Amino acid sequence: MALKSSKRHTEVSALTTKNYHPQFFAYLNFELGVMGAMQLNDEEKSTGQLTEQTLQDVALNLKSEGYVILHEVMPQSWVTAMRSLFCAELEANYRDQPSQLASQNGHGGFQPPLKAPFLDPSIIENEIVFQILEYTLGKHFFGCLPYGCNTSFPGSTTQNVHRDCGHLFPELDLALPPLLIVVNILLDEFTESNGATEIWPGSHRHIEADQAEISTLKIAPSRWSEHTSVRTTAPAGSIIIRDMRTWHRGMSNTTDALRTMLSLVYYRQHLLPDNLRSSDEVINEDDWQQLSERAKWIYRLWK
Repeated sequence: MALKSSKRHTEVSALTTKNYHPQFFAYLNFELGVMGAMQLNDEEKSTGQLTEQTLQDVALNLKSEGYVILHEVMPQSWVTAMRSLFCAELEANYRDQPSQLASQNGHGGFQPPLKAPFLDPSIIENEIVFQILEYTLGKHFFGCLPYGCNTSFPGSTTQNVHRDCGHLFPELDLALPPLLIVVNILLDEFTESNGATEIWPGSHRHIEADQAEISTLKIAPSRWSEHTSVRTTAPAGSIIIRDMRTWHRGMSNTTDALRTMLSLVYYRQHLLPDNLRSSDEVINEDDWQQLSERAKWIYRLWK
């Protein structure tokens, strides 16, 4: 389903046509409150099958802005159960090591074990997500387990602006199609108060400025301050899909509650990152039998 039209975001006026795909401006007006937000129809959510038009809209959004937000994809009953599960793990992980959380400036998380219920198919082989990944990365995309759980704790501070990966050929004055895409499943409503991620639309097409940016992936204030940003506010159960070259940062959580999302990274077929490694964790036989052949292939799992 195409993006709906409504009020223009107050920051959009700073954008110019110089750096954006012409059709990008079809997305500047919308009802959902954030640039790049989309609402799937009820049939798409219930069947898990996206229309060709929706896939085209998602692909255009990723190409022009570097991310897309799909509102309220996951059922609220599922979100409630998963949030309870992950929050219990988070609290147990940090209960005896507050100094570690402090060293991370309140931005914590963990890698869930490779066992049920963390291997829920709605997380690791979400049909809607897989359709989008195949459409944008090609049929033979792959991912790695374990995935991540990223949480902004109460009192967390604002991160540096950064990318999660650089351009494959930064010496070229041209941004190639995406090689890595991260999928975030929101287990909480993302608001400005609890630290909804700040993101710079279109920044995935900005080539690195210098060697320091290539090495650290950090973006200098003199660079990001010249471009418009938005906050990825969205309801719990929404899914954010982002080109990992897009500038972003975690923001401070000024509430008294955790703000949690799941993070799964996927790769184009021919990319083999230096830090790519499989988990040493053994999946027990019962959990192994519950995995589909498709999931085993995509995550390159074998016994």
